[in-house]
This record gives sequence, C-alpha cells and structure tokens, in this order.
Amino acid sequence: MSCRTPETIAWRWTDVIDPGWPDRHWTGEFLTTDDTTWYARIDGEGRPDLPPVVMIHGLVVSGAYFRPVARRLDKELRLFIPDLPGFGRSTTRVKNWSLADYADAIASWMHLHGLNGAVLVGNSLGCQMITLLAVRHPELVRSLVLVAPTMDPQSDSLAEIAARALMDVPRERPSIWQIWIPDFFRAGPRRALQALLAGMDDHQENRLECITQHSLVVGGEDDPIISVNWVRTMAARIPNGEAVILPGAAHAMNYSDPKALAAVIHRAVYATP
Repeated sequence: MSCRTPETIAWRWTDVIDPGWPDRHWTGEFLTTDDTTWYARIDGEGRPDLPPVVMIHGLVVSGAYFRPVARRLDKELRLFIPDLPGFGRSTTRVKNWSLADYADAIASWMHLHGLNGAVLVGNSLGCQMITLLAVRHPELVRSLVLVAPTMDPQSDSLAEIAARALMDVPRERPSIWQIWIPDFFRAGPRRALQALLAGMDDHQENRLECITQHSLVVGGEDDPIISVNWVRTMAARIPNGEAVILPGAAHAMNYSDPKALAAVIHRAVYATP
C-alpha cells in the first residue's frame, strides 16, 4: 500500500453507539478514507494532564479484547482503542498489509487525533507494530507497554506456534471465545494468516536497541506462547526497558488478568519520561 500523510487523506467521521461498550464515557467512531474504514472506541473524558493511552490489539482479535482492562482505566485516563484495518469492525480494500504499513497507518490515525506523546499498549502481534511505530514516529510515543510480545524466537514455525496456542486455550477464560470467534470470522483466515506470516518475517530484535522510550515488557508466568525468558531478554535489549512478570497470567492477560495489567499501565502513565 502507499504511504500517505494525514494531510493528504480525505477523512470522513461518523460517531455511533457501540452496544458492547455501554458506559457513557465511550464513543464509537468510524473514520473513512478512500480505501479503509477505521473503527475505534474512544473515551476522551479522562484527565487532560495525563498522556493519552492508545491500545493496539493482536492477531485476529479486535479492540474489544481490551474491554476488561479498559473498564479499570476509563474513569481517569483518555483511552483510544482502534480496530486495525481488516480486523473487528474496521475494513480495508488493501489486500496485503505489512507490519510497517500498520505502524504508519496507526501513526496517521494518531496524528489526526492529536495524540502526541502517548502511552502505547500493544498485545501480542500489536507489540511488533508499536515497536516499529516508536522507531519510525518517535514524537508520538512517550512510553510503551508491550504485553505478551511476539515473536518468541523459540517459536520458529507455524506448527510450533499452533502447538503453543493450543496449550494456551485451557488457561484462558472461556468467555474470551465470545470475542475471538466472531473476530476471526470478520477477519477471515486469509488475512489472519497474512498477518501471522508478516509477524514471523519481522526481525524485531534488530530494532530493540533503537527504542529510546521507556518500555515495560509484560509477560505472563503461565503463558505458553511467549516465554518468560523471551520477555526478560527483550526488555534487556531495549535501552530503557524493564521486564514485568505477572504471576499466574496466561497469554491474553488483558482479558484474563485485567486488574494486574491495569496497574502496569498506570505505572507507565505516571512514570517520568
């Protein structure tokens, strides 16, 4: 896809009510260009003296995946949770998106909303996108919270990734499938596989030393997909990185252990840059 700056894109807004996010603080927003429609859940009523928080979901799932942790933050913080193009309620006519395309598109979306100096929270594959964004668009990023960050070098094949994902299934809350299954069918297996292969082809380790922002790398003690060893190794390679291990947490800790993760996000928001 072509890279275009926010100034050259004709954006069109539509505000809606999201039935899955009933609190009065939240607005659902459709934002449309010629080839892509973004959907985002936004709570802009938090404290203006604190940095905004942008949450980027992982493979297949949508921003709805963040609801449990968002509900623990939305009384205080300004939260912006987009569905990435091709996932959830966001659509695109562009067939193939690289991780760099996603990172630049998120940056354009953030510029449009005036979200400079934000705390970026990524989950799983979303971590790879926001580490790219932090290097390519550093002015937008105050700090990073990298939650269960892919790709663990120990998972070097589709078969190994699939085996680890199956191990994670019984460790998650059963209610997560009410989000995961509809989101999978919205994205479709082709786009899901394309995104997974893009993540596998991304050499994230080569840019970690270029990330200057404070970064909390968060791992779950019981996550079979992302090992504690990788979380600690990744944090050590980021100049201002720190590993945080949540006891008893599995891969989808933003859903299954939202209280603990909300505390980590609070820490990132209040930390001195």
